[in-house]
Amino acid sequence: MFRFQYHVVTRASARDAWDVFTDWNRWKSFANIYGEMQWTEGAPWNIGSRMEIEVVRPVEVVIDHQIIACEPAREVGWLDRALGITIAQWVEFEKQGENDTRINTWGEISPSGAQLGGRSVEQLVSSFIETWYENFRIACDETAVSKN
Repeated sequence: MFRFQYHVVTRASARDAWDVFTDWNRWKSFANIYGEMQWTEGAPWNIGSRMEIEVVRPVEVVIDHQIIACEPAREVGWLDRALGITIAQWVEFEKQGENDTRINTWGEISPSGAQLGGRSVEQLVSSFIETWYENFRIACDETAVSKN
């Protein structure tokens, strides 16, 4: 099992950061790996709801994304499953100071050591997490600026 963690701090409130995060139509602007995405079961972001996420690079795959915990503007957790790999991931929105929000993400990949497109899943996920969350932070900061 491989554990990962990452965090960013944004000038946006937890509510505004949550709104940016849950607008899954914007995810393609955070990382250029996505194809089609659609909710297939339940209301979006409710516990038990499922989304299919098509990834087009470095390999083509459809991920089954199931929400296992959700408290809006506070935390969300899910399981991603594809190609015999499961990723359990959590995201927490934590108020920092007057208006800032620290967004923490962490999770586990099982099994560890799998290879995709000539790279380990651990390398791919670590690189993706950094790219996605840094671009997400920029979008959150832009939202905060536009509200002031």
